[in-house]
Amino acid sequence: MIQKLKSIAKSGTFKNSVIVLILRVLGMALAYASIILISRLFGAETYGRFALLLTTAQFLLLIFSLGLPFAIVKLTSDVNFFSNNTPQNSYLINALKAVFISGLIGGLIIFILSKVIAVYVFKDALLIPYLKTLSYFFVFLVLHKFLVEFIKGKKLFTSYGLLLYVLPYALFFIVFGVMYYKNENTTEESIYLAYLLPFLVLAVIAVFFLPIKRLKTKKTHNYNALFALSFPMLFSAAFIFISNWTDVFMLGAMVSKAEVGIYNAAYKVATIALVIINAINAVLAPKIATLYSQDNLKGIQREVQKATKIITYLSVPIIVLIIIFRKQFLSLFGAEFVQGEYALIIIAIGLLFNAMSGSVGQILNMTKHQHELKRFTIISVLVNIVLNYILIKNFGIIGAAIASLVSNVILNILCIIFIKKEFNFYAFFRF
Repeated sequence: MIQKLKSIAKSGTFKNSVIVLILRVLGMALAYASIILISRLFGAETYGRFALLLTTAQFLLLIFSLGLPFAIVKLTSDVNFFSNNTPQNSYLINALKAVFISGLIGGLIIFILSKVIAVYVFKDALLIPYLKTLSYFFVFLVLHKFLVEFIKGKKLFTSYGLLLYVLPYALFFIVFGVMYYKNENTTEESIYLAYLLPFLVLAVIAVFFLPIKRLKTKKTHNYNALFALSFPMLFSAAFIFISNWTDVFMLGAMVSKAEVGIYNAAYKVATIALVIINAINAVLAPKIATLYSQDNLKGIQREVQKATKIITYLSVPIIVLIIIFRKQFLSLFGAEFVQGEYALIIIAIGLLFNAMSGSVGQILNMTKHQHELKRFTIISVLVNIVLNYILIKNFGIIGAAIASLVSNVILNILCIIFIKKEFNFYAFFRF
């Protein structure tokens, strides 16, 4: 066991993952500090509204980025597409044009439909100014998402971690602090403005990581080929997102905003465990893409099984601590948030299974099996929606947590079985 741990610690995957992990932990600390700030200043209902809009923004960002952030990681990691900081064909400039236009269209649609979404979907007119503010900044969110994934594809993990995890919340505190200092009667709408404004700044910074003078090349990569790769990834990611956040959306439509806030806080605490998974996956995805382009399946098996062990060894202690000290963690948001303790336990158990299953989604996406992942996620989402509808009515936020657990287990099992059949190895944790 000790020898295995030493071998893992010496690997490039582990060393790069540590960099991303440190930045991810710092970013999470800032994110949780922002949740505590919002909850203490404005209460559970306002935080519930903010959480609901944040989830909506993340989903719309996923849709209007067209799956290109996921595709750009794979293509940029492939030496046939990107080498010596130079695109080998027009894939990068075409993708950049597409996400920019899509981001503008998305912002316009959000502005036009802001009242419909607020009043008829979430039954809360107070969400209208939130949505209108989102529409003004939406194109910058799309560009930021695309560019940080391009940076990940270049394997610049420190810059990736700073731009994705740390700086958005660091700038949020600066902007909100200035607003609050100038006007102590700051309204809740200013929270969302303070959250969105940093993405304008970060999108501009991220542009400088592009090889701007080398974007135009004589060799073309048509849009059909680009979207043939990105759209299946988009559908897979969208369905995974829906599966993960169906509970929040359906709670938003079926229970009070205070309960949404309590559930979201419980989910945020439980997902501290995801810090390990996300850090490893950030490093593993481009590595799998590179190995696959070299037809090195044994290398993929070796890296995946090594990554699964790292994820499991580091995630289990975190999940155990979260469950033991759940009340203490939740009370940081306020006394009323402790009501979410049992939901937290159920969510944490689901994340434990997710950790031990390995990076199954990354494997399928980076090895041209995005269509299979799409099918599996559709099954998971359908199960999740049905269970949420049945269980939320009877058990509230506990029912939402159970639905999330069951659908998550189903998705991971389907992926594990397919990977074994296709590549003849198990991605899940094995001693």
